[in-house]
Amino acid sequence: MGLAMSEISAGLRRVISVITARTGLHYYTDKPALLEKIIDARMTALGCRGYVDYLARLDDATLGEAEWRELESAVTIGETFFFRYAEQFRALETTILPELLTRLRGVRVLRIWSIGCSNGAEPYSVAIVLRQLLEKRGEHGWTIEILGTDISTRALEQARSGEFGWWALRDLTERQRAEWFVPVIEGRTWRLKDCYRQMVRFRHANIMDLPRGRGPAGPFDLILCRNVLIYFDPLQVTRLVQAMAERIAGDGWMLVGHSEPMGPFESLMQPVRLPGTMAFRAKGSTAVAPVPLPARHRAAPFRYGAPRLPARRPVALPPPPEAVTADPGREAGILHTIRQLADGGATRRAVTVCREYLRRAPMAVGVYFMLGVLLLALGEHEGAVEGFRRVIYLRRGHVMARCYLAHLLERTGAADDARRLRAQARELARSLAAGHVLEGGGGLTAGGLLRLLQDKEDHDASLLSTLSDIASGMS
Repeated sequence: MGLAMSEISAGLRRVISVITARTGLHYYTDKPALLEKIIDARMTALGCRGYVDYLARLDDATLGEAEWRELESAVTIGETFFFRYAEQFRALETTILPELLTRLRGVRVLRIWSIGCSNGAEPYSVAIVLRQLLEKRGEHGWTIEILGTDISTRALEQARSGEFGWWALRDLTERQRAEWFVPVIEGRTWRLKDCYRQMVRFRHANIMDLPRGRGPAGPFDLILCRNVLIYFDPLQVTRLVQAMAERIAGDGWMLVGHSEPMGPFESLMQPVRLPGTMAFRAKGSTAVAPVPLPARHRAAPFRYGAPRLPARRPVALPPPPEAVTADPGREAGILHTIRQLADGGATRRAVTVCREYLRRAPMAVGVYFMLGVLLLALGEHEGAVEGFRRVIYLRRGHVMARCYLAHLLERTGAADDARRLRAQARELARSLAAGHVLEGGGGLTAGGLLRLLQDKEDHDASLLSTLSDIASGMS
């Protein structure tokens, strides 16, 4: 169990306060032990004697800014992948971008901003969709400005390189990978083709600067702010949403993550309901939201469903053990190693590492969950089902394991079992605070999951693409 703020030293409390004030990452206020490890690593790298020495380094007029960049890169939670949230990319492909291209055809200038762009997968995904749309429409001579900003200089360096491992491309088919990327190390890393890379530029920016009038000025025709604000204090969120709303063009659009706190967006902007997702427009927008194209006219979705499995009866599991002992620090380390292997294309090796670790630590819930996700990505669905069942056995309150298992059982034809598990997940999520970040959820909150489940009921939207998003967040 992590330390409470009242149990830590005054020096560490001061450092955490300074970091939170600069980055806005309220996420760490109840996780001081996690932030302590990051700070200690930076202090060791610099040879600082204590927290007072480190604070002085951060305040140093000459060396402070460089250390802040290193620290910001270490504390940010920035794992993502191409075409994350397929429902939102379908909304971009069939509704939002076509509307913008039609309305702005006279000026042929389109400005897009990806906030918290991390390794660049999000703005590059938008570039791919946009280029395909322009080619399909036979339109040329457009000035396309796609800006990606992030607080992490390490993430921005990777984004500018345009090179990605398998983990970042895991939602793509082999045909899509060959069409959009060039192999660097066969089976391990790929580089995005220049025609897409040239559409995006990146710059360092702290979202906390926006209310002070700094940062990208706008106006932007489309802003994406997905899985960013969930880590911020509610009062900060309202100020940040206001600042972003002021940077949207009169009839522009905004897309946010399913877990973002919706209240500020709904009060400051105009919500537009689209199949499987919610978008927002500037208050007072005179543009009418276009009706999405019928399914028969849509382009092929970016995510392809898994093959149907033969139905099998649920396995009855014995009651969980009275007590489960685990070493969270060691488990976090092994999960980091597993993700690195998967991202480097060594997926089978990642599965082997999971199984080897579980033989020594059979109560490691996070590793069982990761094993299920990896097997799902590899198409080994029976093994994935058993992995998620084991997670539920070890931790009855694990919401996301139930969501994954419900999805897989639904594909086997076991619809009743899937509905039961989804109902259990819904009740568990309702018992938690709306802003509670779900274990194994990659930043997804209880409130965000409830909205997704409602979207599925309202629009029969598939949860598979959203569930695949969870595979990126095992920290």
